Amino acid sequence: MKKITGVLAAIAVFICMSIAALAGENEPEKTVIGVSVYNLNDTEVQAFRNYLENYIGITFDVDFLYSSGILTAEEEIEFIDELHKRGVKGIISFLSSDLEQVLPVCEAYGMYYVRGSGTISTEMYEKVKDNPYFLGTIGPSAKMEQEAAAEMAEYFSSKEEGKQNQYLIMSGGAGKANEMHRLRAVGILNQLKEDYGLTYEKPVEELVMAQDVEKIETGTDLSITLVPGYPSVDNLNEKLETVLADGENQVVLSVIGVNDFIETIDTYERTSRQDVQVGAIDCFTGENYELFNTKGYGGAEKLDYLVGKYGAIVAPSFVAIENAYEGFADEYREDGSAFRLEQSFWKASTPEEYNRQYALSIGMYYNTYSASDMMKVMKAYTPDADFKAFKEFTEK
Repeated sequence: MKKITGVLAAIAVFICMSIAALAGENEPEKTVIGVSVYNLNDTEVQAFRNYLENYIGITFDVDFLYSSGILTAEEEIEFIDELHKRGVKGIISFLSSDLEQVLPVCEAYGMYYVRGSGTISTEMYEKVKDNPYFLGTIGPSAKMEQEAAAEMAEYFSSKEEGKQNQYLIMSGGAGKANEMHRLRAVGILNQLKEDYGLTYEKPVEELVMAQDVEKIETGTDLSITLVPGYPSVDNLNEKLETVLADGENQVVLSVIGVNDFIETIDTYERTSRQDVQVGAIDCFTGENYELFNTKGYGGAEKLDYLVGKYGAIVAPSFVAIENAYEGFADEYREDGSAFRLEQSFWKASTPEEYNRQYALSIGMYYNTYSASDMMKVMKAYTPDADFKAFKEFTEK
């Protein structure tokens, strides 16, 4: 009897294992999307990652494979090679790498590519728009990038009341082929030139390409200093510390987030006993919430002005990849070419303004791009969805 029971048990186990195996074979493969970034510790990158992994990933059962820090096209190609080995068929890129180098590799692998929150020059777009695996770009337009930066500069120049005599422009990768950073730096310099009636010794387009700290001759007592580079690789804190020590009544205007060097500014404020006003183009994140709501020297906020994106802004790039995965990439091209869709920045110059918009940005179920909104423009859920609806969804 025991022998028979043992045999029956073994048969039962075998049947269960067989059913499980068959079920596994019938289960669809989980969607996996690559994500290329320049710095995993960047606050904007972290905001995007939180939304992708903790909202989209959970809601739609998607995995995201992130790169380590990428600064060149060659490094992005290495990441694409690795994604191909893992069978990944799509990548959302938050870089400004050379698409003429990157996209042919994607085409060879049959891997879809979308710029998730950024812009490229018109010249570059014309060169790559017909690559069938380049879905397009989503983010603020070149005009929006410049205008947002100019508005930030004008905010401080209009309220300075004759007190400021030095602007420090943290120009990020403007001189390293980062088109977004270049456009922002151009916007700042042109606006300061107009507001103060300045004369620069070089054209603005040439000035923003500086690879090292450069003091700009303005023809007046007003000082403007460019401090280029990325915090992770360019000793930016040391450069900023040196430049701050050279002036007074200063404003820092940054085309990148300030979290990596805000302590350097705080230290300078304490030792020099003066407030440094700070404006940045970044993202509505928890870190920036703390800066807006934390008092620095003299009771002033640590961050005075923010032009920002928000975590949910990356939703359309996910939708674009998903539609491509489902076989509808051709239906989401604009006049047969890769799309160029625009999203606007949010702005805040007071803690109240920041807090109101930050609350919206982290309200996962009530944000600007909810799951139900996404499903309406994903053909897997809404078969009659089309490019017009996707464009309206993205640019709302």
